[in-house]
Amino acid sequence: MITKTIAGLMVLLLCGVAVGPGTAKAEVYELNEDLSLEVGSTTEWDGGDYVALNMSKGGSTAWFGVVYGNETHDNTVTIVAAHLRFLGGAEVRNRDGAIMVPETGIPVLTVYIQKLAALIEFSDTGYLTWDGGLVGAENGVFDFKNTGKGVTDFGVASVEPVHKIVELNRSWDLSDITEIETFGQDEVEYRFTLKANDLVYDKIWDGQPGVNGDGSRPGTIEDGTVDEVAFTFHLGTTIDEFEASVPWYRVTYGDESIIDSEEIEPRVYTGTSLTTEFKFDHWITGWDYQSKENLLMLETVTAFGTFIPNIVKDWLDVQFVNETVEEPITVAEIETFTGGEADMMETDGIPDGSHRLSKDSIIFKDNWQKVGEMTWVSNVTVDGEEDNMHFQIHAGENLHWPTDEDTGFVNGIIFIGGYIYPMGEDIFHDPAYTAHALFLDLGVGFNLFGNIFGIMGIYALVCIAAVTCAVVYLGVRRIRTLP
Repeated sequence: MITKTIAGLMVLLLCGVAVGPGTAKAEVYELNEDLSLEVGSTTEWDGGDYVALNMSKGGSTAWFGVVYGNETHDNTVTIVAAHLRFLGGAEVRNRDGAIMVPETGIPVLTVYIQKLAALIEFSDTGYLTWDGGLVGAENGVFDFKNTGKGVTDFGVASVEPVHKIVELNRSWDLSDITEIETFGQDEVEYRFTLKANDLVYDKIWDGQPGVNGDGSRPGTIEDGTVDEVAFTFHLGTTIDEFEASVPWYRVTYGDESIIDSEEIEPRVYTGTSLTTEFKFDHWITGWDYQSKENLLMLETVTAFGTFIPNIVKDWLDVQFVNETVEEPITVAEIETFTGGEADMMETDGIPDGSHRLSKDSIIFKDNWQKVGEMTWVSNVTVDGEEDNMHFQIHAGENLHWPTDEDTGFVNGIIFIGGYIYPMGEDIFHDPAYTAHALFLDLGVGFNLFGNIFGIMGIYALVCIAAVTCAVVYLGVRRIRTLP
C-alpha cells in the first residue's frame, strides 16, 4: 500500500512557495497574455528537462508538459497534466456578517501523470497451473499470476516467458520544437521528438548463465542494441471563450473554521474552456527479437487524482450537511473483456491481474465532471503493415492520503499497464491523452495550496515507486509453473 511517508512528504512540499514546477531554469515564449510555451529544467516528477504549455488566468493555473531525463539526470519520459478547477464561488463573512473576502473561488487541484517505463519482449505462450492447465496462451496480452495485492505489493508466482528488457529511465535527446499549426490565438500546436539511440538491453534471458537473482544477465554491445526509441509529441491546445453561470455561496467563517454556508443567486462570469491533447507517437526501431512470434510491451505507470484542501472539504460538509452527497472520489472508467464496464472507484474495482481492455480508452472523472481521457487506436504499423495491438492493465491501487498536518487530502488511482505490440523491426503507434479544463475569472481568497507544483510532485513519488515494481516484477520469477 501507499505509505504514510508519502503523505508526510506532501506536507513538506506544501511549506514552500513556488511559481513553477520546481524550475531551475526555463525559456518562456509568450503565446498570448494567458498562455506560454516553456522549455526548462525541473526537480519535480523525478527531475530532468521539460517542454510545457503553461496557462494562468485569474486564479486558475494549468501546466501541461513532458518531463524527461537529460545528460546529468536520468528519467523516464513523463507526461504531466495538472490544473486547478473551481467548484463554485463564495463571499466569506465573519460571525457578525462583515465581509472578510468579497469573492473567492472554491478550488481543487487535478493531476494526471503517465511514465513510459520499459520495453519488454515476451512469449504469448501462457503459463502452467499446479494441475497442468495452461493459462493465457495466444491471447495477445502478458499473463502472470499475482499473489500480492495492488501496485506496491506484487507477489509474482508465475509469468509468461520474458526474454529481454530495456528500461527507459535514461537520458533523452530533444529535437527542435516546431509550431505546426496556429489559428490566431485560439489554437496552437507544437511538435517535438524525444529519442534515445543504441540502447543496450538491461536484462536478457537466453539460456546463458544468469548473474542476477532472477536468472537474467545484463546485455552487452555484442548482443546487439535497439537502434532507436522515439516519442514524437503533438502538444496542442484549443481555447474557447464562454460565459458561465457559477454557483455562488455565502460562507460564514469563525473560530478558525467554516460554521455556515448557504447557496445564493448564481453569478455570471466569463471563462475559458481549454482542451489540451498530448498525442505521442511511439517509434521503436531495431529490436533484436528472439522470435517473430513474440510480443513487445511498452510498460507504463499512470496516476490520476484530485487534491482537496481541508477548508474546501469543510465547506462541502457544511453546505451539504442535510443532503446525501457521495465522497468526491476520483475514478477511471474502464471496460474489460472479463469484467465489463467498471469504475475503478474502490480497491475491489481495480484489476489485480492481466486485464485486456475492450474499449480503446480510459476516462478519468470525479463526482463533478469528466476531466481527462486516455485513448489509443487498436491498429499499429509493424514493418509497414497494419496489425492489431492491445492495452492491458496489470494492477492498480487507490490513492487516499489525508496529510499528517491536516492540510487536505488526495483521492485518486494508480495503475500499471502496457501497450502490447506484434514483433517487428519497425513499430509505430500513436496514442493520446486529452485534458479538459475550465478557467473562470475568479481568484482564490485564501492561500489553500502553498506550493501547488510541489503537491503535484507527490504523484511522481508514487509513480517512481510503481515504475520500480513495473520493471522488477517481470524479472522476479521467470518460471512458468506455480509452486
